[in-house]
Amino acid sequence: MQTQNTYQPLTGGLIEDLVLGRDDWKSKSTRQSYESLVKQMRSYANGGFETRVIDEQYCRELADFLLAKLKPSSARNYLERLSTLFKTAKRNGMVAEVPALDISSLMPERRDAEKVFLTKEELGRMQNTECPAESTKQAFLFSCYTGLLKGEVRELSWDSIRLSGSGMVLIRPVENSEEKVKVPIIEPAREILQSVEREYSNLPQDSQDDHVFHLYSNMTINDHIKRWAKDAGVNKNVNYMTSRHTFATMALRAGVDLYVLAKWCGYSNVSSAEVYAEMVGKTGRSDSEILASAFA
Repeated sequence: MQTQNTYQPLTGGLIEDLVLGRDDWKSKSTRQSYESLVKQMRSYANGGFETRVIDEQYCRELADFLLAKLKPSSARNYLERLSTLFKTAKRNGMVAEVPALDISSLMPERRDAEKVFLTKEELGRMQNTECPAESTKQAFLFSCYTGLLKGEVRELSWDSIRLSGSGMVLIRPVENSEEKVKVPIIEPAREILQSVEREYSNLPQDSQDDHVFHLYSNMTINDHIKRWAKDAGVNKNVNYMTSRHTFATMALRAGVDLYVLAKWCGYSNVSSAEVYAEMVGKTGRSDSEILASAFA
């Protein structure tokens, strides 16, 4: 931590030092997202990255640069990360001041993205369709059965898979707490683990580690999934997050309590899972059909 008499100019170089010098990231994917911000800033600077002072004008120009080449949601994510780094630099006494503007004013309006989920029939079609990469297919389907996010699947270790009195479970943390929850691993997910384990056992010893899945970059995975869904005849905007939405909606339709589902998804507050209850309610079935199915 810097003392108050050793303030530094707020530059791209300082931002890079904050990112590369940190070793307590919550996850590998979080670290990579901040490293990606640094790459975008370098691309924008086109020279002089380390020394150019970051002021209000710089922030406005960077925002325009990001919005010209990226989706609004991606540009917003980068600006939010930059704002977080500004606060960190000031909190740690590294700089005297940060740009005197509310960086959120530069961000495009946040819009709720459509939450796409697969029906049971669509999930079956994707299971029976070849994916550009088997590792992507295994990870995506595993998330459909467990609700894990892409970053969580990437970091998943064999040590998190346990046997309990109710069968095989996945031990996962609950956000913003020290609590851990057991997520049941149903038969299709167990079959994926068995397949991955067989492949893993055939790897050279020096290529083995404790990770369950070994995946491509996020961009490559997203490309795989879109091509795979198209080949399976699923006419929806499918991405990796679709797997969690599929898990949650299917669990609720099967009768899983909303509080239990929230825990399985790692939420500390049940309200975070309420959106899935709303999604299940938008199935096109009439109230009479839903009531009839409850007693069928």
